[in-house]
Amino acid sequence: MSSVAPDPSSPTLSAVVQELQPDGDEAGTKDSSKQHTICNYDLVQYDHFLCTRCRLLDFSYVGFHSGGEYAGNNYSVQREFVSLSATAASCVFCQRLLDIFKEWIGCHGQTFKEMELGRAGIEIALETDWHGLIVQDKEEEKAHSDRVRIAWSIPRVGGETEHLTFFLQKCDGSFVVPWSIYPPFDATDNQSRPSPYSARLRPLNANFGLFKRWKEMCLDHHGDRCSQIFKGTPAILPRVIDVEQRCLTMAAEGDRWVCLSYVWGKTDAVCLLRNNLEHFSVPGSLTPDILPPVAEDAIQVTCGLEERFLWIDSLCIIQDDMEDKRKFIAHMDSIYALAAVVIVAASCVDANSRLPGCRPGSRFQEQKPFSIKGTPLVQSLDPVLGVKTDLRTNRASSYLGRTVWDTRAWTLQERFLAARSLVFTPEQIFWECEEAFWCEDSHREFLHVSPDPHRSSLCGGELNLTWNADIPTFDHFYRTTLQEYSGRALTYDSDALNAFAGIIRAFERSAGQAFFWGLPTSFLESTLAWGSRSYTFRRRESNKQQAPSTSSSEHKFPSWSWISWTGGLNAWLDNQNLTTKPLGLGFYRFDGKQGKERLFKLGQSMRCDPEIDLLAEGSSISARPHRQTRISMDDLPNNLPLLDRSLLLCFWTASASLLIKRPNSGTFSQSPTQWQLYQRSSDQAIMASWLQLPDLGYGRPGEDVLIEVIAVAQNRGVWDGGKVENGAIGLMLVEPVDGGVEVRKGFAWIAIRDWTGLRDRRWRLVILG
Repeated sequence: MSSVAPDPSSPTLSAVVQELQPDGDEAGTKDSSKQHTICNYDLVQYDHFLCTRCRLLDFSYVGFHSGGEYAGNNYSVQREFVSLSATAASCVFCQRLLDIFKEWIGCHGQTFKEMELGRAGIEIALETDWHGLIVQDKEEEKAHSDRVRIAWSIPRVGGETEHLTFFLQKCDGSFVVPWSIYPPFDATDNQSRPSPYSARLRPLNANFGLFKRWKEMCLDHHGDRCSQIFKGTPAILPRVIDVEQRCLTMAAEGDRWVCLSYVWGKTDAVCLLRNNLEHFSVPGSLTPDILPPVAEDAIQVTCGLEERFLWIDSLCIIQDDMEDKRKFIAHMDSIYALAAVVIVAASCVDANSRLPGCRPGSRFQEQKPFSIKGTPLVQSLDPVLGVKTDLRTNRASSYLGRTVWDTRAWTLQERFLAARSLVFTPEQIFWECEEAFWCEDSHREFLHVSPDPHRSSLCGGELNLTWNADIPTFDHFYRTTLQEYSGRALTYDSDALNAFAGIIRAFERSAGQAFFWGLPTSFLESTLAWGSRSYTFRRRESNKQQAPSTSSSEHKFPSWSWISWTGGLNAWLDNQNLTTKPLGLGFYRFDGKQGKERLFKLGQSMRCDPEIDLLAEGSSISARPHRQTRISMDDLPNNLPLLDRSLLLCFWTASASLLIKRPNSGTFSQSPTQWQLYQRSSDQAIMASWLQLPDLGYGRPGEDVLIEVIAVAQNRGVWDGGKVENGAIGLMLVEPVDGGVEVRKGFAWIAIRDWTGLRDRRWRLVILG
């Protein structure tokens, strides 16, 4: 906690809210049953009285533009809260920005009691979405749509900063009206249609007819491009909810279903058990009074989509039947990938939450169009809290912002596998598929305009490539999902592999890749080099506490796989593409029943450089043709444990013994610069880039500890933030346990020149468990 005290001259939150609190309707007391209609629609005119800073903003850039000309780089104004407050009395746009902030903070002020508004800043910029534009079946041309992004940065007392992001989008005359009264999507008269990406008002109560039209447009016009993203998904007939009969049934051939992706949370809501299966199979048994709110709302949405069946894990998998769980968890990829639509309850915190917009009183924000310098604008209804600007692209990194749903491990594969998603956020609903990104508050349903690929609820828009079965696409998808998933939360450690298994099976079928404990076997050198800049690792235990929805495995996860570790680590491959040139290691695993196992080699896709042998260079290790690389059962120790051999990874590699000095600041220092490596014969430190700090247990600060490292990967590019060129060797710190088996205890990169300077390296068999 910082000792910095709040500036006594800074305005407090309560003072700002009171000072700027509007009267009547503007205070949020307007009757929620009142809806905007075209009859009473009037823009509030703000065409005069602008401050010097706001006069620099050319609002004509806002809206949809064909062509590749782009003005966003020259459209940015930064202000301080104090300055904005001072000019608001004479500048209508500054006042409008304060009103937007105040209206939001008035509803969420309890979150910001320790905010220092006097140190708050605001950036006003254009955010550009790029589109392809097909004109009369010609080749695709460039187009872009621009919104005004208003990004607030508000420091907390103690140093942390909250980020609020608001957007203003352009209105288009009389088309800023609810969906129910604007012309159909397929109108041919351009004068009967709004401009692409112009604003529309969304009703407080969601119009399910719009969602049905979205689904129909996708099915009719996108076809196979959105039917199965990952080809070869096996068919399955799951247990589903019949929303018309309100009971459970088994899906039949040809049936379609909708899935719900949500967070169960710490609730005691009803779920499917062996003793209520028969009752819930009776028509009319799943009544609204016994279902958790999120399930009842999902039934209503399914009916609005005019679909018959709904799948919800807690109501369609028997929670106290291990065989039923094994059967359907093993086919989770098929259940979600083959769904007609996946409802994403992004704003829900548990099963007792509601889907916003499905019931009266579940949404509150009404849009208030206004005009600045002749440009009609209205505030977008995108989520506000936690949406940060990506410095690489100068765009919002994820429109979801901060949600519980986006932090849970299980929900990643549910969204990843979905061909079509209906995403519920606090104030509006989005449609996502491979070919479209639509939302309630904007006219986006134009088939000749391609969507912006970055706006996605999946991995913050990082998976903006169309899936192909080639290696570069697989490389990007795997490394992105690895980093995203490993930083998400699980209630039960034992679910670590189950919750990622659907993604693995999709990769296996579509990219032809085999996996071993979460790592693609064709690229083991690169993927063994996973690590994290988080230094709060702990080993997962799959046999400590069994979840009601997991398999009955009694094994620990292998230490060499990222699946075995947790602690908010966001595992990643440090500048390590899967196709990086390997050292040339040969990997083996066990197969077969206990007592009848055999070893077989895992084929590697990449080939090492025959002219370079970094494993042996500078040492007495024999050259490649003269050293052992093959492994047979006879090579294994006689006392190798019989149990858990499915976790073992065997290979020959070069190893070295080094000294590591414990940090003086404490045994478990999280500063990577304090963990220094040395040769036993030298006081010269070896610079190491740690991706997993060594786990050495308890010891005396400052003492030297003898450790064993093995070479598992190389990186010939610039690494460690550009500090070391000409490449590095990835070293895994290992520790023996029993029967010749060793476990991973850390990982670091060192420069190739330091590695080849280790003269006493040895060539030996490694058995990782």
